[in-house]
Amino acid sequence: MSRRALFLPLCVLLACAHSQPVSPPAPPASAELTPEATAAMTRAWLARSEGDAAKGYAELQQAWEAGHQFEEVARAAASMAIASGDTAMAMTWLERALDKGLSNPGGLLHAEGLAPLRTLPGYDALVERARKNALEARRAWGVGAGLERSSPKEAGLSEPALEELLKAAEKSGSAGLVLLRHGKLVGEWYFGGETHRIESMSATKGMVSLAIGLLIDEGKIPSVDTPVSAFFPEWKGGLKGKVTLKHLLNHTSGLAAKRTAYDIYESKDFVRYALDSEVVDEPGSKHAYNNKATNLIAGIVERASGEKMDVYLSRKLFTPLGIRDFRWDKDPSGNPVGMSGLQLHPVDFAKVGQMLLQGGTWKGQRILSASYIQALGGAPTQPHTPTAGLLWWLIYEEGMSVTLGSDALEQARRNGFPEAAVARLREIADRPIPQGAFFTTFVEKLGDASLLEDFLEKSAPYSFKQQVEGPPSGFAAIGQGGQRVLVLPKYDLVAVRMSDYDGRVPEDVLEFSEFTGKVLDLVRPTPAAR
Repeated sequence: MSRRALFLPLCVLLACAHSQPVSPPAPPASAELTPEATAAMTRAWLARSEGDAAKGYAELQQAWEAGHQFEEVARAAASMAIASGDTAMAMTWLERALDKGLSNPGGLLHAEGLAPLRTLPGYDALVERARKNALEARRAWGVGAGLERSSPKEAGLSEPALEELLKAAEKSGSAGLVLLRHGKLVGEWYFGGETHRIESMSATKGMVSLAIGLLIDEGKIPSVDTPVSAFFPEWKGGLKGKVTLKHLLNHTSGLAAKRTAYDIYESKDFVRYALDSEVVDEPGSKHAYNNKATNLIAGIVERASGEKMDVYLSRKLFTPLGIRDFRWDKDPSGNPVGMSGLQLHPVDFAKVGQMLLQGGTWKGQRILSASYIQALGGAPTQPHTPTAGLLWWLIYEEGMSVTLGSDALEQARRNGFPEAAVARLREIADRPIPQGAFFTTFVEKLGDASLLEDFLEKSAPYSFKQQVEGPPSGFAAIGQGGQRVLVLPKYDLVAVRMSDYDGRVPEDVLEFSEFTGKVLDLVRPTPAAR
């Protein structure tokens, strides 16, 4: 089962480098996960992370028997059955998942956790059933509909650079890659699989930001400078009274938050959990990545619109773009999750990016104001981190570097981080490293990628430092696992890369930190021509 944003995504630091849609039919009742199903899967993952796969399996079986019979529950139960050594039952659960629409043949072929099943009789037939499901789902839901097509040559893309991009994408464990240029679909690549809904992790936050922009356009929210207390009066006093929507959108709210999200997943109401937390820093005084603050925005969207955030975005954003096949995780109280949880097809995510590139229009219809798009991705929205927009991240083509500061390293050491790893990391401390190489270099010096989460926790509240050159060339929604939606107005280019968090490659490889640079190579002159 995929982890859902359980720790601060380091990838945030690596951002640089025509038919009209019809109203969707009512989806089947099983199309939307129940909060109970989501809660059961979360409890199951937590149990397995503590070494008790049997307990996790029992949670999922109980949810299934209680009527929460969803593809995701069955797929997670298969994973738990494998961890418990029962491959026959795992096959049964995969068959149930297929009955409920499992449509990811690439995952069945490549996911590390399914390796014990691949030599069993009948497994190949399961893969083909998944492929059939994927093709039928694409047709039924109109995935990617409304996009004209062009060839790489017609789009003016470098064919050698495209070949390099595709090789690197496959090597990094990509599940989907989509390119749009001049408003046309240049290509989709699924590396042995088919298109399917993919968990976008923290790239979900980019969609949360769009909800605020849409509400401002409607006049239901005055501006991003509106205080949170306008929606939740209990926040009128003290530091909480100073927190605005902009602070939530650019990670400067000062809301107390841990580097991991374990505490969030253990709560029953993510919005209330954020509201009940303290503001510990002067709002606007520093940048600190904050999942809790983003979850609070879901509550604000509901107060301002009268609808749950996923319902509002379906009506105001996805339906006009012809996007019909998506899911959004909810907490046990039924709130759509803000920090992660949106599952979307890569080509449909690219439609969102194209709408933004076009200044907020789609097929002649105004979706979002150009002024809000400029606000979210045109310039830094606070003085502390040059890549931070409004839950989107700025891309600096001329250069960006990342530095591990001695302050963060010493804080981790004081909090018990292994001395041997600290000694290795001192070799790169206070030295700017090009963003495309930072993640690989950092993990190499760390010595063990599994130490990353521990370092981030023990180095808090200090963060990596960023330096940039020149103006931003575009902006991106970014999520753990290398989820990327790149919007590059300068080159009239949108690029989406998504991955399934299924262990097919190591985590540091999955991040695909070279993606932005390789996309830019498609349209930039070769070094010899400069």
